[in-house]
Amino acid sequence: MLKKSFSQNLIKDGNILRKLVSLAEISEGDTVIEIGAGRGDLTRAIAQRAQKVIAVELDRDMIPYLELLASGEGPGAEKNVEIVFRDILTVDIPGLAADEKVKVMGNIPYGITGPIIFKLITERAFIKSAFLTVQKEIGDRITAKPGTRAYGSLSVVCQLVAEVKVLMRLKSHIFIPPPKVDSIYFSMHFRENAEYVDNNFMAFVRAAFSHKRKFLRNSLKENYTDAQIDELYERMHFSRSVRAEELEPGFFVSIYRAMEKNGDPQ
Repeated sequence: MLKKSFSQNLIKDGNILRKLVSLAEISEGDTVIEIGAGRGDLTRAIAQRAQKVIAVELDRDMIPYLELLASGEGPGAEKNVEIVFRDILTVDIPGLAADEKVKVMGNIPYGITGPIIFKLITERAFIKSAFLTVQKEIGDRITAKPGTRAYGSLSVVCQLVAEVKVLMRLKSHIFIPPPKVDSIYFSMHFRENAEYVDNNFMAFVRAAFSHKRKFLRNSLKENYTDAQIDELYERMHFSRSVRAEELEPGFFVSIYRAMEKNGDPQ
């Protein structure tokens, strides 16, 4: 029995599962951390291509399915699967990765998509790339372009730390049970030169979008003086009516560095 509290929606179609793995370009040299292994259907598809799969699952009702899969004995069992029965948000990805960079895959529980994305961003130094299935609204936000309705702080941060790309659009009817919305399968190939994206920077970007559809100045006023904002606008050649959702991701790096250099917030 799948649990609503865990936002569990499984994909059983073998053709789709194999396509997800193929799009992730899993090879025999890869170690893959899978988020939300469920009954192990995607786990098995990954294991047939990867060197090793570390399958993370919170629901202990899935133990019999996953332990049988990882036993290496009998039909459908695999020898290169390690099961971790824990909440992904408490898992030490650097510890699991050891001395190598891993790939991350998963059909992400809809209820905790945001925290999982930010965990991967925070621990990205140990992650080569991530291939995630999320609800359509979140996928649209992550990949949105400036000036569109979906563009926001999640778009900016994800696009600064990684090259993001929509790989597949998945209709709700392929899941068991079918969710109320369609999903997006997308990739994040993490960049090597985004060290500046830390918790302080992410908080700054979220604050910049705190008054979405209003002028950027209104959001900045919560942490900076009028004089600091005026100096920023002059330096960046911004009009007084500029809005956060109009700016390319790279502008937020320049704004943040300018404000940090200009002095502490009020």
